[in-house]
Amino acid sequence: MLAFNQKAEEVKQKKRIRDFIKNYGNVVIFLFIWLAGMIFVKNFATLSNNLGILSQAAIPAISCLGMTFVLMTGGIDLSVGYTLGFCSYMFGLFAYKMGIPVIAALLLTMVIGALCGLLNGLLVQIVKIPAFIVTLGTGYIIFGIAQIISNGSAITNLSDSILAIGRAQFLGLPSMVYIAIVVVIVAWFILHKSTFGRSLTSVGLNVAASKLSGIKTGFVTVGAYVICGICSSLAAVLMAARVNNCVPTMGGSEFTFRVITAAILGGASLSGGVGTAWGSVLGVLTIYSIENCLGLLGVNYYMYTALLSIIILIAIIFENLKNRILQ
Repeated sequence: MLAFNQKAEEVKQKKRIRDFIKNYGNVVIFLFIWLAGMIFVKNFATLSNNLGILSQAAIPAISCLGMTFVLMTGGIDLSVGYTLGFCSYMFGLFAYKMGIPVIAALLLTMVIGALCGLLNGLLVQIVKIPAFIVTLGTGYIIFGIAQIISNGSAITNLSDSILAIGRAQFLGLPSMVYIAIVVVIVAWFILHKSTFGRSLTSVGLNVAASKLSGIKTGFVTVGAYVICGICSSLAAVLMAARVNNCVPTMGGSEFTFRVITAAILGGASLSGGVGTAWGSVLGVLTIYSIENCLGLLGVNYYMYTALLSIIILIAIIFENLKNRILQ
């Protein structure tokens, strides 16, 4: 009887450890980075610096939330950076060169982002091409189209009404931060309180079982890519307003891998079925806290790129270890 009780207690303890890693692993990583920065990096913990981190993280957080939807299906979208650059230029074309009202230009840009996501989703779901290959290919196609339309040029010196979308200040923070907060809340509701969110989890964990249970797996998969495209287009508009520049080369592969890394650090799984809205936000804040620390320490851009690649590798290793522990 004593041996049985000891065994039961061991099982309970292992379950508590698994639950802690599953629910709070990303929080521990973020707090570790933040505390390390506070102790070892001068001026890291100041209010102005942390408000700056929030401003820098707002736009990638929106794209990261879209990526989380795709990762939950077991897919991946390597075209988000190129979609961002394309949508950035199209927004400038609509709002600045064609004189379309800013809100209408924003909506048109989001439609273009949705179409890019729809293309990815249809190729993955109907043609059955692996998501990695599809989105890598469509990313370069989108980039090429953007270069053709723009002729390699940029749209600069945007009007105040355009810049206000991302730059208008309130309580010391630009409007893009508040827009990002709204997107996080909407994403949280969809992921955790809607039938679509529950279907995402089911499809990511087991497609065959999801089909047998009556879930429209094709609709869910394509819908995830469409949402990712919409998020990328919204991020593109805010990025254009932030830097006062609409250029097809904005974003690219570097932005894409930052977003993927942030999603993984936030708890999303490359295998599918796992992901949270708040976790994605924490992942982005972790990445940009690291970037901020490196900047304050005077680390050059090339060293940062190398370190970011190392972080990607560590994140993937950590995810594999976490999955083994959770099994």
